[in-house]
Amino acid sequence: MKPFDKTDIVRRLAQAHGYRRYLEITTSTTGHRFEAARAAGYEVCRRLVYRCPPDFDDGQPIDFRTGGEDTAECVARIRSECRPFDVMLVDPHHTYECSMRDLRDAFSLLREGGTLVVHDCDPPDRQHAIPHFVPGPWCGVTYKAFLDFVMGNEAADYYTVDADYGCGVITKLSRRGAFGRSCRRILSGRMQRRIEAEWLRVGEDCDAAYRLFANHRARLLNLVAVEEFHRRYPPPDRCAESDEVTRGAIHHGSQAVT
Repeated sequence: MKPFDKTDIVRRLAQAHGYRRYLEITTSTTGHRFEAARAAGYEVCRRLVYRCPPDFDDGQPIDFRTGGEDTAECVARIRSECRPFDVMLVDPHHTYECSMRDLRDAFSLLREGGTLVVHDCDPPDRQHAIPHFVPGPWCGVTYKAFLDFVMGNEAADYYTVDADYGCGVITKLSRRGAFGRSCRRILSGRMQRRIEAEWLRVGEDCDAAYRLFANHRARLLNLVAVEEFHRRYPPPDRCAESDEVTRGAIHHGSQAVT
């Protein structure tokens, strides 16, 4: 059985919350799961692909595409053509600029109560977290953009599933929910507040950011084991997926993509 991955998380959340409108933001070398998304039966299933060569064709439809990194025109088209989405997969080019831009755009296209799933939020070592592109498995600094985004956004509640190089889960809160999150943060432990304050002081120093991240990744990411995710969101057919918990729930169990 294949390891539990980003697509499984999206599908499980969609089943639990009745999500029907799906958008995926990827590049031509990330994502690689749109066929599974289409098979999930969403009423609306769309895809934006950037850094997408004119001759790129993976056999799946691409609704919005651009050859470079500027997605502004594509996002404007999505905004004009589509109602807000319920659930999205964001698997960006893993530079800070692209990751943060994609998170902001995706969150703006998401309805209240909707969810983003963000890939590659838990690089296993420094080599995977180099800020610039390197050949081979590369998570880049999407983890840093993810943490900067959620810590600076009171309307975003989040945790990270400890699978598939870390899948960040961001829920867009209502005004009332945002107030509740603010209260929870005030009541969080002294250690948690200290680590978050240290993170905010790091700024643009990626070396310092990774050192802090490596020492406190579980607290910073609000890391949730796959087994705990299964308990929160059990599969519709527990018998059919019973082996998934024991055999498929492996941290960093699938290959990172560039």
